[in-house]
Amino acid sequence: MAGYIHAAPAETKYLTNVNVTKCPADAIEAGDCVAKIVNTILPTLRHGDPELNIPAYDPFLIDRLSFQYSSGAVSGRISVRNVQLYGFAELTVRKVKVKHDGKKVQLKIDTFLPKMNIIGDYKADIHVNQLQLKPKGKFNLTLYDVENFVTTEGEFFTKDDGLRFVRLVDIDANPKIGNMIIKANGIFPDPELDEIALNVANSYWRDIYGIILPETRKSWAPLMLRLINQSLQNVPIDQFIESSDESTT
Repeated sequence: MAGYIHAAPAETKYLTNVNVTKCPADAIEAGDCVAKIVNTILPTLRHGDPELNIPAYDPFLIDRLSFQYSSGAVSGRISVRNVQLYGFAELTVRKVKVKHDGKKVQLKIDTFLPKMNIIGDYKADIHVNQLQLKPKGKFNLTLYDVENFVTTEGEFFTKDDGLRFVRLVDIDANPKIGNMIIKANGIFPDPELDEIALNVANSYWRDIYGIILPETRKSWAPLMLRLINQSLQNVPIDQFIESSDESTT
């Protein structure tokens, strides 16, 4: 983190552009520069920074999250707790497209993650036709070759100290994965039935993923939005944008 903290009035700490190139103000030209800045700064924030109000992200911790889903004959509710996500430190931003009009901004971001491991505790109440299941146990998911295409809508705002910031108001993510391995226990009282269920799940993981992702978006999208905005509130945007004088030199 050395070299990235700047003291602003009232002891507020801001992330600044030390050791990174400023981006052109022209949105068309700014995309590659934004990707380069994120790829430069992100590894330095792996363990978070309390002064910047940025939480650690590898491992990324989720205390609890619940979601409901319904698809065909299957419906239910799943709650997860003590979730740990490993692998974000290896994330790479491949491409960024920027649109803005001085008041609002849109970012389209293409990222790649070679591997992600997600572990935690779960419990569920699942209905399959007339059958009711209430599994409870631990889960371990390993995702490979994760491509994520994120579109965000945001707005610029100015704090009392005169610095401008970005606040996101909407986010949509469409992650695609190359492979997934599912491990869990407690699905059935009999461990042998657990193994059969996991064999089926790992054989049809693409179908399962395709159902769960859209059904759970309303649960994880607000969490993503809140966490990103929490980090952005101490990132003055103009610190990373060339002024008109700089762009002409």
